[in-house]
Amino acid sequence: MTNKSFIKFCIKQLLRNKEKVFKIFPSLIISLILFSSVIILKKNMENEINNNSKIFLGGDLELSSKNIPLSNDKLQNLQKYFFVSEVIEFTSILRSKSKQNQTIRVKMVDQYYPLVGEVKTDPPNALQKIVKEPKTILINKTIQNNLEIKIGESIKIQNISFQVVGVIESLPDIGGFFFFGDYALINKSNLENLNVDNLGSFIEYQYKILNKGKNKVEKEFFENLKNFKKTYPSDVSQNLNKNIENFIYFLSLISASALLISGIGLKNAYYSFLTSNQQEIAIFKSLGLTSKNIKNMYFIQSIILLFVCSFLAYLLSMIGLSIFEPNVLENLNIKFEISFYFEDFIVLLVFASLIFFIFGEPVLQIIDNVKVLDLFRNSRTLIHLKYSKRVFLKISALLVIFILCFCILNVKPVQSFLFFLFFIFIGFFYYYLSKVQLYLIKKKLNIKNIFTKIAIKNIHMFSNLNSIITTTMGLGVTLLLFLGFLSNNINAELNRTLQRNAPDYFFIGIPYNDVSVFSKLIRNSDNYFSQKIVPLISGSIEEINNQDPRVLINKSNDSYWFINGERRISWTEKIPFNNEITEGKWWGKDDSTNLMISLDQKVANDLRLKIGDTMAFNIFGKTVVGTILNFRKVDYKDLNINFAILLNPAFASKFPHEFMSTVKFKDKTKFNMSSLIEQLPSVTYIDVSEYVMKTKNFLNKLFILGVSISIIVIIIGLFVISNAINVVGQLKVYQNLVFRILGLNNLNLLTVLIIELMAIFVPIMFFALIFSSVLSYIFVSLIFKISWYFSFKTFLLISIFFFMILALTFLIFNRKYTKFNIYHLIRNE
Repeated sequence: MTNKSFIKFCIKQLLRNKEKVFKIFPSLIISLILFSSVIILKKNMENEINNNSKIFLGGDLELSSKNIPLSNDKLQNLQKYFFVSEVIEFTSILRSKSKQNQTIRVKMVDQYYPLVGEVKTDPPNALQKIVKEPKTILINKTIQNNLEIKIGESIKIQNISFQVVGVIESLPDIGGFFFFGDYALINKSNLENLNVDNLGSFIEYQYKILNKGKNKVEKEFFENLKNFKKTYPSDVSQNLNKNIENFIYFLSLISASALLISGIGLKNAYYSFLTSNQQEIAIFKSLGLTSKNIKNMYFIQSIILLFVCSFLAYLLSMIGLSIFEPNVLENLNIKFEISFYFEDFIVLLVFASLIFFIFGEPVLQIIDNVKVLDLFRNSRTLIHLKYSKRVFLKISALLVIFILCFCILNVKPVQSFLFFLFFIFIGFFYYYLSKVQLYLIKKKLNIKNIFTKIAIKNIHMFSNLNSIITTTMGLGVTLLLFLGFLSNNINAELNRTLQRNAPDYFFIGIPYNDVSVFSKLIRNSDNYFSQKIVPLISGSIEEINNQDPRVLINKSNDSYWFINGERRISWTEKIPFNNEITEGKWWGKDDSTNLMISLDQKVANDLRLKIGDTMAFNIFGKTVVGTILNFRKVDYKDLNINFAILLNPAFASKFPHEFMSTVKFKDKTKFNMSSLIEQLPSVTYIDVSEYVMKTKNFLNKLFILGVSISIIVIIIGLFVISNAINVVGQLKVYQNLVFRILGLNNLNLLTVLIIELMAIFVPIMFFALIFSSVLSYIFVSLIFKISWYFSFKTFLLISIFFFMILALTFLIFNRKYTKFNIYHLIRNE
């Protein structure tokens, strides 16, 4: 037979057995869809961010400062060479006609905004209206829905009325809006009517700069603007890619796990397919085909189907992502068009092929064990799958290649490698657990119940297939329990914090002369309240030990935020109640001539600072130098007032300052926020419960995403189980026939099945509980640094869910092997 005719023969056999052959690949297809979705998502997000980084920034360069605007001379000089748009951002309180209020981020823009991109509004000409018409405003959809504001209504910012002329659908430059969900646009001409100089406004001056013609933004041109932060499109793309990095990393690990688990399903399905085709294989051998010829036939068929499955999975991923664009990107205004990338398809095909060669191709070895004599037997011989040392080494080498390829292509190769080590360890543990439990049942338990003995005999006879069920389900349930415990602990900590320590409100930007008015308004609302007021200034760090800190510290440092931009700073005579001195001493008799500094211990460790080191601050345009006197352990998670920097009060109180306050009421509903804002319009507040609720909602969305992906992994595992059950069921048909002849009915066979199910289910849940508890404890205690507690409710719900799914799978796929016509089997029909 020529190669051409042999390939035609293979394709003809494939078409004849297409339904049976295609049943080998469903678990692999699902995992490939998940894996290719991650590949497509990562590629398109990176391309979109990199290609549109100039739009996201708003120009070729952004100059920004917290409280120092560019002088008119410098601004006019820039406008000679570049297009320049001035944007001023600040935080304030918006009040509706119905006296409802909300903290928002306001963006003042000039007539040149935006330099690049497009602001989409409803109606479309609304942006032009705020430029031409005074005291007009655009709000986003969230504000419109929360405060029930209609276009044409008047709203107030600091007692200044603005008419709503439109709703913002999307902004080109995302900037700080990644963190602020509620924002508005007004014209820069309104600046003189608003008080935005206080610290509570968190003001930021931004200058978007775009090339004129062929002029390039040279970095040297802006070196003299030392007080301004320079941001380039590459910085924006780097920051955005970093923000999505963990999201992609999580998805990629889950998808790789799904691939490996689906590989086990592929092995089971292939084994089931070949054992059910023993008669056909024996016929091929009787016609003169060798085992090698038959292996090559099935191999060619599998490669064809592997290519089809990979292409189908890639196509379905593209369609799915096009329809369900990920909500996680909506705040970034990232909209991308899904495109076919040949190199991504090749990557998918390579990983699919590795899974096939690791799990599927070695199963072809059982063809050697099929004999022509099987044609004359009125039963099916149980063919055991045993790997030779050569095959085992081949599988190990391919598995290493799979892991290395994945780690190299992943955003976090080292962490990915550690994950695979843990994944493999857990997998081997569950595999050997199934062996140990069988040994213990047989050797240690004196069981007399006939149904239990039959169940144990079945588990022993088909131990390899039951081990696969234990391994796949153990991995899936461990992941699901881990996510459940993690989510419960985080939510419980947020609730405990709110009930135990957290204030109801933060008030920022209280003017020095209005502290007594502010306290009186608080007191009038509720006599039973606790209040804390602290002074507040803003300053930036210019030098550490007479050196530029940005030379000493790179962006990868955990405390880079400390030197990047301005810090809120306070002072106090006594050690804060929620802080602890870890090194150095507190200031005793305060020195009014020397500045002394108390620092957050973690910041000090990250920046490698020591007691006695010096730091130079720029405060209100003046440079002051202080000496580090002590380090404090600061607990930020209690949601009370905390500062990374504290100064000695005798020196610091000379600075012009404002105040910040926290308030906790006995009955929050009695507090009249509208009255306070009416009398102190420049004060900004943060509703802590709302902040915590948003945090919880965000974490819950991540939890739902994680659970959804975990369920996909479990679904893949159920395909693995169904394939294993099919294999076992086919091999148990004649055994069940004997039991039926001996008088056992369907209920008796069902009892045996339930005992087998419980023997698998109980150890899986027991050890999944141990592993998930340990993992969640590590994450909660060491990474999130909060108290861990065990949630029995979570364990119970997931256990019930898992048992129901597992039981249904067992019952559905065993039904045809317990309900059959006895006489047809006896006659071999």
